Amino acid sequence: SQGPDTTTGNGRRLRSVPAQYQQQAETGNRTVKPITRADLDYICLKMRDSDKAEILGIRGYDNPLLIARETVYAASLGKAAIAYHNGRPAAVIGVSPKPWPHVWDAWAYGTDDLPKVVLSLTRYALAVLKPYLLAHHAHRLEAPSRIDHLQAHSWLRAMGARDEAILRHYGRDGAD
Repeated sequence: SQGPDTTTGNGRRLRSVPAQYQQQAETGNRTVKPITRADLDYICLKMRDSDKAEILGIRGYDNPLLIARETVYAASLGKAAIAYHNGRPAAVIGVSPKPWPHVWDAWAYGTDDLPKVVLSLTRYALAVLKPYLLAHHAHRLEAPSRIDHLQAHSWLRAMGARDEAILRHYGRDGAD
């Protein structure tokens, strides 16, 4: 896995988003809504191949519905939302705390329609998740991704993440 992440270390601070934009992202954007287990099941059963390879590659199972269960749990500890395209769930994005203070995980995955909702996901991340993390005094946000998941790397970099490390042979198939 390659580990792009965002940090607030070395004097760098994340900027807060004005409350009016946070409210708009939470209620005004009809394509991004709170998660439901049924919609997560749909996304997991129709997950795009690159996300499936990345996520299942570091799990001890091959059942995509277990990813939905993990996502519900992770979201209950943090914050998450689902983006919809043409009324169908297309992707999920969220953050959840690591077991140590002020360090969080960021995660997102979706169906083949994810590229059609990436702008909504990005707006949600910057307008809702970023202020949420600041309010919880996060000083590190990790978003590990498989080395060959180039779309994920590009999107993470566009949102300000930076490459930090390559975890050699991290996946159960030996992938970085």
